[in-house]
Amino acid sequence: MRAKVHVLMATGDIPALAKLACHAGHTSKNCCHICNVVGQTAGHGQYFRTLPGTTIRTIESFRSFNPDSVLCKGLKRQSPFASLMSFTGPFFFALDEIHGLCHRISKQVWGLVCGKYGSKHPLFLSARAQKEIGAAIEGTRGSIPTSFHAVDWADFLLFVVPTLVAEYVHDQDAQKALLGLVQACTLLMSWELSAKEQTSIKRNLIKWNSYLEDHFQNGKVGIEIFTIHQHLLHHYLAMIVVFGPPRAYSARSLERAIGEYFRLIKSNSAIGANAGNVMLRLAHTRYVDVNGALVVKARTIARILQYNDKSAGWPMTEKGERVGVDSDIEFWGPLGCRTIHDSIEEISCLPVLFAKFYESKGVECSTIDLALTTSHKAFVNGCVIDSAFAHKVQREAHHVCLQLQVNKTTNTRPGLSTALKVFFGKVVLFFEHVNERKRWPLASVLVYSTMMYNGVPVVRNGQMKPKVVHLVDVKELVRLVVSDATVNITTATTTAYIVWPELNCGPKLSLGSFADI
Repeated sequence: MRAKVHVLMATGDIPALAKLACHAGHTSKNCCHICNVVGQTAGHGQYFRTLPGTTIRTIESFRSFNPDSVLCKGLKRQSPFASLMSFTGPFFFALDEIHGLCHRISKQVWGLVCGKYGSKHPLFLSARAQKEIGAAIEGTRGSIPTSFHAVDWADFLLFVVPTLVAEYVHDQDAQKALLGLVQACTLLMSWELSAKEQTSIKRNLIKWNSYLEDHFQNGKVGIEIFTIHQHLLHHYLAMIVVFGPPRAYSARSLERAIGEYFRLIKSNSAIGANAGNVMLRLAHTRYVDVNGALVVKARTIARILQYNDKSAGWPMTEKGERVGVDSDIEFWGPLGCRTIHDSIEEISCLPVLFAKFYESKGVECSTIDLALTTSHKAFVNGCVIDSAFAHKVQREAHHVCLQLQVNKTTNTRPGLSTALKVFFGKVVLFFEHVNERKRWPLASVLVYSTMMYNGVPVVRNGQMKPKVVHLVDVKELVRLVVSDATVNITTATTTAYIVWPELNCGPKLSLGSFADI
């Protein structure tokens, strides 16, 4: 087999991109390898305000290097990549979202909170507020990582800033600018972006830059806020036009591989040979011969329950199409046996819940089989979800987002006039139930009473309602960010925010209520 290989881009952190582009780097006055912005200094360092009139570097400035040309300022020589037919200009040296967004922008936001860039602006929080945020993060370590590598800084920006940080910011303009930045970064970390979402990114980034400029002009923040990463934020949209969403060519997976190699390479003298042996050993551990694969498959079949019969409870649209037919659903062992009369933690009314569930599906249930095959873990829509029942783990992985069909109006028969509503809850236990000779993959869930606060769903007063749901109704795993700060939306002092990677993406949530179920 013969193949042609084309280099479409080169990516990495800022120092690596500077080497690849033969650029002077972000500490020079002409810091940006993409545009001709000129740095300003406050005595030390270079800072870069994104002002009107800044032009993008041309492809000719890379291919026809001339040290005397104004267009080539900041370039040291011609990059070897510039001679490639696939070279597309400055965006060939693509920005990496894990270093630029996840790490640097997240740390910059925390720097604003801590007063690194000044203490006169509304985003600066007192030492007491900072300690309370830190304590809340530590208390939520079951859901939010606290080691704070680059990927963990992304979790900080996406989950902690719009919840724990935003609730302490009382200035409305500051809060809107901050939440707009979070929404823009969330979209930039997405796998797909529509034209409408790109417009939203541009609008929110302009708002964020205007907010910083206004406070700089008024002497409330220092020029140090305009770092190279703050400047590069405004180049992501043009880069998306060329290559698509940054998540598709992110260095996330490479960083994980580097971390694994770094941990395993021990030699100080023969590093190359040691690295080669490590790569070979890792390749061996990931290889399974045909006979071994058959043995593994034979063992796992007894521990996994799979579901392909879409007539067993899969929701149906008004057009008669099954919802979620592409969903992969599996129950993972160890499997157990129970009856519907057994009390399972806070759920002691399973027969009633079963009757309501089958009634909502329009299924006859005058006699219900008592036997249940239970499981503590399930694979749904690409993620592994635990159950809360008798299953203690270091990280909570049983809070889920549900999408349920509910009646649009009261006093109507199930299925006649329905709408999809979003709910959140805690999975107590997964189980399979046989009814009408069909295997139904179900889960007992404690549904939370929720409301929106700052665009984020919040668990209200800890109220929960038990319900049996079909596993296809479980859409994704979510996390709870718990804050002890007093917020005037509940009577309790503890607030539990519900967060997940796609929180700020997509259409506005259509939250359901207890009255709907």
